[in-house]
Amino acid sequence: MQAGTHPDYYTLVPEKGKSALGIDAVRGITEKLYERARLGGAKVVWINDATLLTDAAANALLKTLEEPPENTWFFLACPEPARLLATLRSRCFSYHLTPPSEAWALGWLAREVTMSQEALLAALRLSANAPAAALELLQEANWAPRQQLCQALASALTSGDWLSLLPVLNHEQAPVRLHWLASLLLDAQKRQQGITLLSNPDAWTLVNQLAQTLSGPRLEAITRDVSACREQLLSVVGVNRELLLTERLLRWEHYLQPGAVLPVSHL
Repeated sequence: MQAGTHPDYYTLVPEKGKSALGIDAVRGITEKLYERARLGGAKVVWINDATLLTDAAANALLKTLEEPPENTWFFLACPEPARLLATLRSRCFSYHLTPPSEAWALGWLAREVTMSQEALLAALRLSANAPAAALELLQEANWAPRQQLCQALASALTSGDWLSLLPVLNHEQAPVRLHWLASLLLDAQKRQQGITLLSNPDAWTLVNQLAQTLSGPRLEAITRDVSACREQLLSVVGVNRELLLTERLLRWEHYLQPGAVLPVSHL
């Protein structure tokens, strides 16, 4: 199963180039589940991030859970349970896996990878204190894009050209990269309030630059918009990612202009 070659073990992941789990992926696996197990035992379905399911895919999965194939187990990991359909949650047993203490997790990460304490701490906090997820984030293929985002953001603050962030954000992992961006903006708001506990302790200089360059209302407006953009990418089927990101980046650039009218918070 670890090698992904067991004939009765199925994983549901987004298709290459897509950030959401669509209905076709669910249907493709569901059809196989009603066949006899290849090895005569149980069948297992693993969904690494159930929040990526589109509404149509979630409803298709729900129908299968309501009339499940014989001797079949579904395991759904979900970092944001509130994003799942309530009807889907009602068909599942819920188990909350409490992460270990930050000190223990940092010690474990330090034994697994050679990086600065600040980088380990940032990866851990960006991964909701889950050490295995933090270790995955610290792999070069995943960590390098975050460093590129930080560099691009620092340049955009200096030049005022927020559209220069597009090449870094316009990727199938755009929701993840927007999460990184939002965390930096939130850290800047913390610094403006004198808070030193940051999600990105390895990007202290960039966070201070954000806090000193952007006013509180502007930071808040952009942060809200980043979150809304991420939500659209995760929930709207067939959304034009490049067009959406371009429109948002131009909007954030506009927010920084003198006299720009900012959206009113409804909280």
